[in-house]
Amino acid sequence: MRPRRVSLLLLVLAGLTASAPSAVAEPPQAQLVDRIAAIVDGEVITLAQVDRAARLRDTDLARSTDSCAAAPGADPDADARMLLDCMIDGLLMFQHVRRFPQFDVPAQEIEALYQQLIEQFGSRRAFEEELARLQLTPAEVRYDLERQALIGNYIDLRYRDVLDIGETALQSYYDGVLRPEMERRGAPLPPFEAVDDELIEPILIETEVNRRVDEWIADLRRRADITVFLW
Repeated sequence: MRPRRVSLLLLVLAGLTASAPSAVAEPPQAQLVDRIAAIVDGEVITLAQVDRAARLRDTDLARSTDSCAAAPGADPDADARMLLDCMIDGLLMFQHVRRFPQFDVPAQEIEALYQQLIEQFGSRRAFEEELARLQLTPAEVRYDLERQALIGNYIDLRYRDVLDIGETALQSYYDGVLRPEMERRGAPLPPFEAVDDELIEPILIETEVNRRVDEWIADLRRRADITVFLW
């Protein structure tokens, strides 16, 4: 199983109600809120949305949907700042990607993702109980799934699908990382030909994708007008 970029996926986007083109489903009805946490290129992230994302952290639903929110730390202010930064990154990516209709996600694909999420909970009843506990609606979950899939399509096409990991990089990882790790564990080292494509290449691809996505987000932040009100 290849490593996943936990910090940038679905619940980065949780609860954000940015205006979207017709190809993207309209967000659920917004709740009345009392404070604005941040404004990102004219679009608002409310304190209620930050609180909503915080409720989701370290839950079965968050783990199933690649939440960016780590478990709470000892410093509430630093914890909230990290979560808001993560939500800003998610909104910046969505603002950029939604301009390109070729990345739109068909409704049937969203429904398939929704059904897969239910299956991860073992039963529809268990899934609905978790939604009720977290004060989420099916519409909110479907909307978050759509946004995640939209960004995922963009990252796949722009970064992941064009990567070609050369033999030199594969051999370097085998000798410099895998061999010392197997020796440390006292485990036999598999032959290079047995692990280069199945084990090493996916790791190197995901590492490079993460690096390029970090650069993309940094560029989006440099060009964005971001005002934070939470502190």
